[in-house]
Amino acid sequence: MTLPTFLGIGVPRAGTTWLHELLASHPDVYVPTHRKEVRFFDLYYERGVQWYGKFFPPEGEARRYQAIGEISPGYLYCPRCPERIESIPSITKLILILRNPVDRAYSAYGRRVRYREFSGPFEELLSLEPEVIRMGFYSPRIRDYLSYFSMDQMLILIHERAVADVPKTRETLARFLGVAADQFPLGGGTRILNRSYIPRIRPIPKTLTKLMSQRLRDWDLDRVANWANKIEQLLGAAGPLPPMEEETRQYLTELYADEIRDLESLLRTDLGCWK
Repeated sequence: MTLPTFLGIGVPRAGTTWLHELLASHPDVYVPTHRKEVRFFDLYYERGVQWYGKFFPPEGEARRYQAIGEISPGYLYCPRCPERIESIPSITKLILILRNPVDRAYSAYGRRVRYREFSGPFEELLSLEPEVIRMGFYSPRIRDYLSYFSMDQMLILIHERAVADVPKTRETLARFLGVAADQFPLGGGTRILNRSYIPRIRPIPKTLTKLMSQRLRDWDLDRVANWANKIEQLLGAAGPLPPMEEETRQYLTELYADEIRDLESLLRTDLGCWK
């Protein structure tokens, strides 16, 4: 049975789908094709490693890959995940992509609007769902992982820099995973994914289609769920998401100021691009 050698552990709305597609474009890297977020360690752990192994190639085929993994951004926020992941000996590398927590929060709002889970202003969402703000405090969650993994085992990507200099990002990923950087296709990582927008009116409420999609994945019918999502996307956008109010941005910037300084110390990196 084949199990991963690396995991992408977060964060949501920071480019994990972009990262998945970039890694999938490399011939020596394997990531699941039908389900990007396997979510074994937080949602399906009770199904056991035999179920988890079904998402990866059989041993004979696995030999052609130098790195095998999956990306589930929810892993960062799961208290039991670090210990569970550490218990799988093959997993020795973790990739974490971080985004300015202010922009990450607004992108989370955009996702809810796009999928018709919320229709009010951003400020109302922050009031109703404080978890949107709490998810921007990354350092406590990173420290949880550092109790089980060394910093050398973690690759921290900063979203703003990663997408601004894709060739450098490809080289960084290749070096970390032990694959050849020149095997990435030249256009790999240049496509923008999961844009936020105001959706057109849908004939079926998104809450229902989301429930149906989740049930299909629970039953391992990922191909059907993926086709349903593609059909929804064809309905398109009615317009772009309105920009964040400047007062709200200032409030969130001040709220996260200490967290960003803590992250700079913990990660030993300059996060001036977030300030």
